[in-house]
Amino acid sequence: MKKKKISTALIATLILTTAGCGRGQQISTIEGCTIAVTEAPRSSTDCRIATLIAEGRKAVDSIKAPIIGHASMTLEVKSPESPLMNFAADALLAEARRHTNEKIDIAITNKGGLRSEITEGAITFGDIYNVFPFENTLVTLTLNGRQLLELFGEIAREGGEPISGAHIQITDEGTASKCLSAKVGREILPTDPDELQKREYRIATSDYLAQGNDGLGTLADGYNRKEYKITLRDLMINHISSLEKSGKSVSATIDHRIKIVPTDKKAE
Repeated sequence: MKKKKISTALIATLILTTAGCGRGQQISTIEGCTIAVTEAPRSSTDCRIATLIAEGRKAVDSIKAPIIGHASMTLEVKSPESPLMNFAADALLAEARRHTNEKIDIAITNKGGLRSEITEGAITFGDIYNVFPFENTLVTLTLNGRQLLELFGEIAREGGEPISGAHIQITDEGTASKCLSAKVGREILPTDPDELQKREYRIATSDYLAQGNDGLGTLADGYNRKEYKITLRDLMINHISSLEKSGKSVSATIDHRIKIVPTDKKAE
């Protein structure tokens, strides 16, 4: 027998009392109860509660409904790279450069933060909130060449993450996967340790990843950090809106920016 999934809503009643001259009102009592949210409405539910819920839903829907752009294809998440992963990283790179006026080399986000696909057709605010539900904000930081290669190794062990501005070749060995070669822009990273240490690369990412989360611990070692209040979601909304204004649709291709090389072959 299939079990029904039942959610609950906590309804609280606040009782206000006047606390004295010039002090206004204060909460003196909070009374609450839990009401199961099922497919059928409860006849015992206070009609005032139903009205409040309906008004709240109407307000939220009015925010989510406006169309900000159009997608010419369905974009989804799939390792080691996918249309949605590439689009998110490319949009982050473009909007981070525009928002910060910094010379940013690479953008990195995480596939775990992309919680829905973008389907072909109209894209609403609500769609972008579904894809980017978190309040992660923009952070820029610097890594030297040695650190960047370590970061690419971590991305390899994660099976690929959304990146833009770089191409890497990795092995497919699970947690033992390695980065075999890397290119930033059109430049292949040097193999000489001393030369690597001298190179510096500016990274755009989220505050969450900048703390070293999701297996990308090297980002926590980044220096010359700058934190911005704008969320990655708002950067995506800005990017999609800009595309719409210029008559362009949302799309992405697989360009092998993360390429899996069989262990019995050499990297190109």
